[in-house]
Amino acid sequence: MGENIIISKNTILGLFTLLLSMGILYHGISNSIIAFINLGIAGLFIFIILNTLIPPKVMDYSIHEALTFSNTEFLKKIFENLKLNGNPVYVPPYENLENGGIFIPSNEKFSLNLSAFDENLIFITNQNASKEMGVLISPPIGSGILKKFEENFGSSISNLDLNSIFSLIQSTLSSMDLIEELDFDEKNGKISVKIYKNEETSNFGKLYYLSPVISSIFLAISKSKDVPIFIKEFIEFEDYLEFVLVELKSE
Repeated sequence: MGENIIISKNTILGLFTLLLSMGILYHGISNSIIAFINLGIAGLFIFIILNTLIPPKVMDYSIHEALTFSNTEFLKKIFENLKLNGNPVYVPPYENLENGGIFIPSNEKFSLNLSAFDENLIFITNQNASKEMGVLISPPIGSGILKKFEENFGSSISNLDLNSIFSLIQSTLSSMDLIEELDFDEKNGKISVKIYKNEETSNFGKLYYLSPVISSIFLAISKSKDVPIFIKEFIEFEDYLEFVLVELKSE
């Protein structure tokens, strides 16, 4: 037989979290209990974060994919059914969100109200301000890889210039075989990012914010600039994904 496979503690804990979360979510949906639905979805996010970083020497990618595929597909179905029409905003860490977050607005035209965010919230609902409604993912998907960026850099990436941050992202993700190639260009207040497709980035489509690898890149940019980053445009080509990013001010 081949080499022995060692499953990390994060994987074991993650699988336990997955089973528990799906049970809570099912109970919440069956009995229309919003608190249980929120808790169940939060558990699914934690599962993804726990299973974001699995070094190649610990587990083969095909085994990792077999363990996590059904959960990823289930999470994609949840977000497809939520029918969120806005593009995501990557929020840097601040007083309300210690680890930052990803906000997906309900509508294409939206208002960003950071004072409405809280780490215990998932659904941002405000009947008096429908433009502020959406879903908040916190801790954000990709935060585990973001921590890896800072480990490799040796300190916080806050205020790191764009050339340095992309160099750090490229070297870190390449060393973990999580990305093939990454290009960027900054012009007229916009940042264009090209992420060349591989197994880790090509299966999410318009739900790209559910990819830990893709989201880690935008979280890093947001944290380095200390401003929310809005994904203004997304185009999927045969060989790569292209994103246009702009800085966003809270209203």
